[in-house]
Amino acid sequence: MSENTIENYLRSIDIEQLINQLKEEDRQIIILYYWWGYKDAEIGEILGLSQQVVNYRRKKAARIMKKEIS
Repeated sequence: MSENTIENYLRSIDIEQLINQLKEEDRQIIILYYWWGYKDAEIGEILGLSQQVVNYRRKKAARIMKKEIS
């Protein structure tokens, strides 16, 4: 895939819409992890969840978003 094609593809995806389809807590996890760079353990402390729960929910939310893009 050429760089121009990738740019066009990314423009066509409405990331905000995908994130807004997630449950509130999953949305927070995705934003804290991918945009703010927090680790699962840190997110767990912020949200009052275990690191394992954060990891599971982050991966599940990412799979949901990836499925919507495909």
